[in-house]
Amino acid sequence: MRCKVGEVSVIESILKDLQTLPAPKLVEVARYVHGLSETAQKERLSLLRQTHGALSEEDGDVFEQALTGARRVEL
Repeated sequence: MRCKVGEVSVIESILKDLQTLPAPKLVEVARYVHGLSETAQKERLSLLRQTHGALSEEDGDVFEQALTGARRVEL
């Protein structure tokens, strides 16, 4: 899914900004973005572990869908 701001997508705008950064800042950005991904996954796994066996299969499916939707960025 691409979000357009005027004629430039958000991703294209971010990439343009990244191209102006020096290498050390790019490393910082990469670590930050990677951390976001790992954090989201760890939180998701923690919630799943906490509820393992406590939900019916149907409720588990609904819960899984809710978590998947919560990871999306809506702009």
